[in-house]
Amino acid sequence: MPLKINFSRYFVVLFILSFAILSCRNKADTVESGDQPVFETKEFQDFYKQFGADSAFQMEHVVFPLEGMKAPADTTTMADQDFRWQMEDWVIHRPYDDSNGTFNREFKSINGVVIEKIYDNSGTFTMERRFGKLSSGWHLIYYRELGRY
Repeated sequence: MPLKINFSRYFVVLFILSFAILSCRNKADTVESGDQPVFETKEFQDFYKQFGADSAFQMEHVVFPLEGMKAPADTTTMADQDFRWQMEDWVIHRPYDDSNGTFNREFKSINGVVIEKIYDNSGTFTMERRFGKLSSGWHLIYYRELGRY
């Protein structure tokens, strides 16, 4: 006796599972709790503004040695994946400037970490910073220097 398989039932179950997984993932990418992404909270906005304006504050809110990547010197050089920024070599970050529309900025939050991406209009040059809330407040926890990756 041939085995009968009801493919339509499997298709419906697969569709529902796929939809549920994608819905959960998209929500987790942008919303932490409630309806407001972390990067839009007053607490983070106040921190971010002071981070770009106050060099002493900035130095106190960077976790050194800071994980990240230094921009490759040229297109034939690979970025060092184990690079760490050191306090003595740190160049103070200034407030965001779009250079008359040349650069764009996006924020995203995932599991309490705020990810900021800055990129030029062509998408050739990118920069990424990640901020995490530690017991002593918000800190820069990752920095990928503006460059070609």
